[in-house]
Amino acid sequence: MPERLLTACELADLLGCSSSTILDKFEEGTLPGFSLWGKKGGPVRFRESEILATLEGWRVGDAGRQPEKVA
Repeated sequence: MPERLLTACELADLLGCSSSTILDKFEEGTLPGFSLWGKKGGPVRFRESEILATLEGWRVGDAGRQPEKVA
């Protein structure tokens, strides 16, 4: 089953920001997404997996890493 695409509103709710921020970041090229029908200003959709990968690339520090095991 293909991954469901999120709207800007759904992604904004997930990330805790406004949909206008999401769309601004998409237009800047900061967030990966799709402009449906290839038209600028048309509906935009996002793959959650691509957004999560992008966020992982923005991680600061080691907060999410598992400690290395020492032998």
